[in-house]
Amino acid sequence: MLTMGRLIHICVMRFYRWAIGLAAATGNAKARGWLAMRKGNLDRVVKATYTLMDGEKWAWFHCASVGEFEQAQPVMKALRDQSDARSGKKRDLRFMLTFYSPSGWERFANHQPGWWKESDAVAALPLDTASNIRAFLKALTPAGASEPALHFLALSKYEVWPELIRQVATAANVVLFAGHVIPGRWPFRLWGGFHRQAWQRLSKVLVQSDASVSELARWGIAAKAMGDPRFDRVLEAEKALGDQSISSMRQWVGERDCLVVGSGWDPESRIARESWAPGRACIVVPHEWDDHWAKRQQSEWKACGAEAIIWSETLRTEAQPAVPLPKADVILLDAMGELMQAYGAGHLALVGGGFGKGVHNTLEPAANGAAIWTGPKVGRFAEVQGLQECGALVVAKSESNCVEDLAASWGDRQRYQKMGASARMFAKRHAGSGFRIAAELKEFLTP
Repeated sequence: MLTMGRLIHICVMRFYRWAIGLAAATGNAKARGWLAMRKGNLDRVVKATYTLMDGEKWAWFHCASVGEFEQAQPVMKALRDQSDARSGKKRDLRFMLTFYSPSGWERFANHQPGWWKESDAVAALPLDTASNIRAFLKALTPAGASEPALHFLALSKYEVWPELIRQVATAANVVLFAGHVIPGRWPFRLWGGFHRQAWQRLSKVLVQSDASVSELARWGIAAKAMGDPRFDRVLEAEKALGDQSISSMRQWVGERDCLVVGSGWDPESRIARESWAPGRACIVVPHEWDDHWAKRQQSEWKACGAEAIIWSETLRTEAQPAVPLPKADVILLDAMGELMQAYGAGHLALVGGGFGKGVHNTLEPAANGAAIWTGPKVGRFAEVQGLQECGALVVAKSESNCVEDLAASWGDRQRYQKMGASARMFAKRHAGSGFRIAAELKEFLTP
């Protein structure tokens, strides 16, 4: 039956596809990436499904992008560990991983986790229309079978696609994990009935907090609070770094008090410069940069009396990662994948985005035991509230307020060490969600 809600959804999906095509034709890189990752997509899935042994099925995880995959990783790893430990195991657990956005797709292609196996498969989720989903599920169906070879479909955080869930739910269990429901946000308000029906079709709804459980209960949807697996992910990443991989940064910092600007934008860079004083160290890691960013930053720091070096110009290589860095006051870190190393070498963190559209990841500095500052745009993130309540994080109302408090705290070791200890304790206290969610999913692994 074609309801008004479903008709609107169909129209939105068709318009979205048209807009993607138009944006790609006019040179938009993200739109072109979205289309490129779907080229030959069904053929890849068919070939992967063809390799399934008799009786094997996919454990399907879907993530929108990089952030959702960070939540999925601890769950997938724990599920693989638990599955491998089962007595009488005759075959490996096989993952089908799908992404929606090109950023997640590209990041995974360049940084596959150690637990990933050649027998696993990665694909792009098609647009949420009946024909697209039907074709994708057909590609997941072995030759001669009547339905897709699925143990379950696990959706990360917000990825509740109505047509996808409607079709998959007839053949396998569909679970949402690491969900975070904000009162008043779509679809939990007026006119959201069609999308709420998709939530009601879910076999299990595993959310991060009791607040989300309560909000969902208002709409007749049962849920369980299981925590946020990102805590597991950041603690694992911090442990994996080890002392050796960040020794050169720590040696460069020495006995100085070091601030890390993480995923920073212009406001955070300004705050860091205005808070800096001689004898202090700073590592600036931007959220985005171009060819001119580092040189401009270098000039601006010089105007403050600080000498800044550019990471890419230090000629660091994998063969010589621990070569001593040149003496300077500031490192301008223009390279991907180095932020956790920077947090491991610092003592204080100014996390970017809080003076813009929304603060970035505060769990990474917390896992490394850093005292944390952000701007005021933090409303969507429960962990920010938790870190603030335990005294580990300061939310500044304005840039000037942030400069004033950060400048004083940068040289106050007693304060920032106390904040950092609280941050790390908070992160450790919330670990273990990945294992718990995996245990819930293991119930759907058929023999």
